[in-house]
Amino acid sequence: MDWKRVLSSIGIKQKHDKRVNMLGTTESIDIIENAVYAELKPLGFRKHGRTLHRFVDGDISQVINFQCGQSYRDETHLMWVNIGIRVPECELRSFEGDEKPKKYYHEYECSMRSRLGEVKGKKDTTYNLHGSSDEISADILYQIKVCVLPAFDVLKDRRSILEKRRKYKKFDTLNSHLILLEEAMIHGRMGDIEKAGELFNIYYKKCKNKISPHKAHLEYLEKLAAKLDITLKDR
Repeated sequence: MDWKRVLSSIGIKQKHDKRVNMLGTTESIDIIENAVYAELKPLGFRKHGRTLHRFVDGDISQVINFQCGQSYRDETHLMWVNIGIRVPECELRSFEGDEKPKKYYHEYECSMRSRLGEVKGKKDTTYNLHGSSDEISADILYQIKVCVLPAFDVLKDRRSILEKRRKYKKFDTLNSHLILLEEAMIHGRMGDIEKAGELFNIYYKKCKNKISPHKAHLEYLEKLAAKLDITLKDR
């Protein structure tokens, strides 16, 4: 693929750089992440270590994270790019927001989670850091520009997440089974306690009626319902 043409087509100018082959893992990721950050900084993203983060709608996080492979697997030359959206009440399991908001949040704290590659409906993209930084950063920027940012621009507030999250299955590869519970949290945060209780009960009943119910999860939900002052109708 002609990456210079790809980048040009989405309005990105990229310097030719093949230094990755001569550098270690840390330096390689630095080159790639800095190239991506240069394009995303004007859009409100800020760099925190290996995480690019921005807040929308006040306290909702949109996250892009660079993850290196593990040394015990001899995979430190491999890299993946994680994508996430964090809604505070969904992580906290509370109708309140963060008591002490942080400057940024990690991808693993997000409700909606996916990876580059998966956002295109394919297997997650594994980048070999022994390759060209030009080609790696070009592919990352291409997927972010074409697949990630348009979704971020839609899922930018609570109402939009409630209405449109289910349409973005490629962005929800890890936590989609929790949608009903997390919708309950969002409705509760928005002040609609009745709707929150309705959805919570639907989720609880769904978990309880499984062929092999997860006892520990049901017990967790019962304690959470008590904490949130929600009456369970099917105990």
